[in-house]
This record gives sequence, C-alpha cells and structure tokens, in this order.
Amino acid sequence: MKRSVLSLMYLIQGMRKAGVPVDHKLLTIGLRADALDPSSVIHPSLEWDVLKVIGQDVVPEKGLLIGQYYALAGYGPLLMLLVTSENLGIALQQGIRYQALTHSTGKLSIKYAGHQVALCYVPQDLNSNLGLLRAQCEISGTYKFIQDIYQMMGLAVPQMHIELPFAQPEDQQSLEIYQDYYGAELQFGAECAKFWFDDAVLNVQIPSADQMTFNLYESKCIAELERLNMDESVPSLVQRVQDYLELQEGVMPTMAETAQALQIPERTLRHQLQQVQSSYKQIREQLIKDKALRLIEYKEYSIEMIAELLGYSEPAAFNHAFKRWFGYSPRQYFK
Repeated sequence: MKRSVLSLMYLIQGMRKAGVPVDHKLLTIGLRADALDPSSVIHPSLEWDVLKVIGQDVVPEKGLLIGQYYALAGYGPLLMLLVTSENLGIALQQGIRYQALTHSTGKLSIKYAGHQVALCYVPQDLNSNLGLLRAQCEISGTYKFIQDIYQMMGLAVPQMHIELPFAQPEDQQSLEIYQDYYGAELQFGAECAKFWFDDAVLNVQIPSADQMTFNLYESKCIAELERLNMDESVPSLVQRVQDYLELQEGVMPTMAETAQALQIPERTLRHQLQQVQSSYKQIREQLIKDKALRLIEYKEYSIEMIAELLGYSEPAAFNHAFKRWFGYSPRQYFK
C-alpha cells in the first residue's frame, strides 16, 4: 500500500527545525524539499530508501523534537471527518480506521483496562537506529496530533499517562526534556507507545459534530484509501524509478542521483533497466509527457508555468518537445 508523500514532507520539515542538514542530504539524491509534490504518493520501500539518506547520523532521540513539527494541515478529509464525529469515541475509531492517511507507519489500536482506555501505537522497527528515529518522530507526532485535534474541536486536552517503548534516558537533563513534552506521568520501557486516559472521555460530545459533513468526508477518506491501495504488489524496478521521479515538480533527479537514492550502483541500474527493455531516459520522458498532459488538461496553468513545473528553462524548449511527442503544440492542444 502506498502512502501520501505528506509524511515525508513533515519529516523533512521537522528535521529542518531540529537543525538537521536535510536539504543538503536531499540534494545528493536529486530532491529539493520545496519542490516535492504534496499530491503524490510514495511506496513504503522508497520512503525508507529516502529515510536512509536523510536519517543518516541522526540520533534517534532527535525524533522527539522532529515529531513536534508534524502538522494537521495536509490531512484535510481525515481531519474534517474527526472534527465532525458525534463524540470522541467515534473520532478515535475513525482515526484508527484511516490511520493509513496519516504520518503513521506503525499500527494503532485501542486497549481497555478498568475505567481506563489507551490509544496504542506499535512501531514497525525498534531494533535499528533508523527504526528508532522514525518511531520517536511518529510517537511524538501522534501526541501532537492528539493535542491539535482537541484544540481544533474547542475541547480541553484530557489528563494522560503515557508509556514509551524506549529506554529511559540516563541523564536528568534528557529525562526532563521528555517530561516537559509528554508530562510528568511518563513511563519508559513499554512494549509499545500507550496514551492512557479516563474512558469517560470517549462520550464527550464534539461541538462541531455534523452527520451530513461526516458522511461526505467519510466517502472522501474511503476514496483516498482505495487510491493508495490500487497497487499493493512489490514495485518493479521501472516502477521504483518512476515513483521516485514523480516525487517532485521541476527539475528531475539525474540517473546517478536516482541510483544513489534507490541504493543501486548506477551501472547496475542501467543494466537492469536494459534487461526489461527500458532505460532511465525513456522512463523520465514518459513521465514528463504524462505530467504535461495532466497539467494542460487541468487548465489552471499557463504554458510558461507548465514548462517551469516540468523543469524546462525556456517555454520554447517545452513547446518543441511537446510537438515532437504529440504532433501539435501545447496551445493547439488547449483549443
């Protein structure tokens, strides 16, 4: 199942704020953070390849700060679904049901114990530094997500007891950083992250509840899940290259940069593409052709803007290429 590239974009934003030289790292694989297309999707394996580059030499504990810069803004349909739910219990169920639309790569669930209920989060990997970094980011981001949702609903954030699946910091200063963010009622060494609160919270009515709006955005969330689920198979090498080139607008990564991002020697990438009667140049050109048609049919951009979005320094060069591909100019296609 593919994911929205928003997760990667929020991770990059958080790394910037945390002082990680993420932009320089991205440039080594031909990506520019500000050119990433927020409407694109990414396969988890490709997302992991990018994380290997930008997360290199970043200590896992840095994720506590990085995750605090994750935002709600990009999760439009899901956000509207949650804030129009009848009560917090239903909102929690919907958040778990549609967690694939969020930054989360782990698994969310609910646990009940007496009069307490916990939102549980099981990270994918706690056995590598990179896995721990992502877990720290996502758990910190989830906590911020909870706080931001309450504020959007106009409700007070309930008292929570939090358990983390990390070792307790050895020095007092680091421990206090965790406590300042998560609160004093904090426990380390749990099997997964748990956000405990009184189960009476589940019945709290949401002031912005609206059944008609809820139904509308539920259908949008279902449609988005179907879009992400369209291809659940392991992507072919051609698909991996295409997915990588789809990530951003404007100038595309070179073959050398793409090979580095995919952790494949450039000569090997070239040879393996030849084995399937393809090439980097063919994949790149087909992608530009497809994007050109989509942007023109959208009818919101000028020819000059489309040329820039596709990485052409001059509109004339784009016009020439378009005519070579389709037999007529972009302006003739417009008519």
